[in-house]
Amino acid sequence: MNTLPVPRTLTLPPELPQRQRLADELHARPFETLSSPGCVLSVAILRVDAAQDARCLAHLAELDPAAIEASGSTHLRLQWGGLRIKWERHTEFFSFSVFAEGGPASLGEAFDTAWLDVLPEGWLARLPGEMVSATLVSMLPCASEPPHVREVAPLFGNELVVGNRIAGGAATVVTDLRAVGGVTRFLVFDHALNRRRAGRTAQRLVEIDTYRMMALLSLPLAARRMGELGSEEEQLASLMERFRSATDGDEALLNELVGLAARVEHALADHGARFSATRAYGGIVDRRMAELREAVVPGLQPLSEFLDRRFRPAVESCAATAARQAELSKRIARAAQLLQTRSEVERERQNQSLLASLDRRQGLQLRLQEMVEGLSVIAMTYYGVGLAAYALKPLAKTFGANEAWVVGATVPFVALAVIINLRRLRRHLASAH
Repeated sequence: MNTLPVPRTLTLPPELPQRQRLADELHARPFETLSSPGCVLSVAILRVDAAQDARCLAHLAELDPAAIEASGSTHLRLQWGGLRIKWERHTEFFSFSVFAEGGPASLGEAFDTAWLDVLPEGWLARLPGEMVSATLVSMLPCASEPPHVREVAPLFGNELVVGNRIAGGAATVVTDLRAVGGVTRFLVFDHALNRRRAGRTAQRLVEIDTYRMMALLSLPLAARRMGELGSEEEQLASLMERFRSATDGDEALLNELVGLAARVEHALADHGARFSATRAYGGIVDRRMAELREAVVPGLQPLSEFLDRRFRPAVESCAATAARQAELSKRIARAAQLLQTRSEVERERQNQSLLASLDRRQGLQLRLQEMVEGLSVIAMTYYGVGLAAYALKPLAKTFGANEAWVVGATVPFVALAVIINLRRLRRHLASAH
């Protein structure tokens, strides 16, 4: 008997610390296999904090004590009473999926959940957290054409049902996408699915319902924000009209604008992540629908068409609210910039006026100083001439002149000094005015 050779172990450089984790990411959440008849019940629980992880594992430990040791894991599988149970941790929610094979095989019992009775009493009701969605997928063998929609509708309470051929015609899915008793139900007729394709098909239907609900979490928020945005936009328009007409001072406008900006930025911080999550979840729903590879069944509204008419407008409404909110924030920033520019121009004008006033004051002080200096020169000239007269008196006696002659000789010098300084004083007074 030939045996395969054992591959040699290569000697490689040291690994990046996270390399193995990154390499295993593709296999982090493998699809479960399923055969028909078979059923899947998946419950999504909103994740609010990291402490909830431990509560989930403790709840799973009621079925398998080894689950408590799986701290840090993103998924866990265990067996209980012939059922397969899978727990997955996502960013915003946990999912608990229960798989059963060999379940109800007849059309009338397709949604009978007696197969869940093997779980401990109240185990599902005690799942830790608030439920976002519960999805039941029932898969029945059907070698020929699926039953007519009139035969299937009573299972859904005679409500409008939608569906189509999927997986390249290997199966047919029918649903009403209503939460009856809290559970959204999908009925799958298996024409030619193998176990792997059946498991992938069931998982995709579960994810379509789960991510649909996660995407719609922001719809009530979007409806409320639309009304708030209308009033905030009106307030901004009023502010800009008052800015244009200059009816209020810049300080009052700026205070009101800062208050408006604070409200809008607070809403962006609170709701931005939720609206971004809606966009991401909506994209996942679109990809899962594309992976189903639909084919239209005559007389049955396609599932994708139903989602496009009902689900897609809700997602686009959330996206429009997020875009409108972001645009309002930009408009407020532009308004604040305009107000700041006008304030800076006004401040510059005031600074220029102040500098001009300082220049005039400095000029007046300089002229006043020159005037004082001129008067001082007159006084000093007068006293200087007086001193000269006293000095000339002895000389006058020597030459036989009298005192009157000395005084008369000094008068022209005093008069000349007075005239010169009075002219200077007059020029200063004229320039000051």
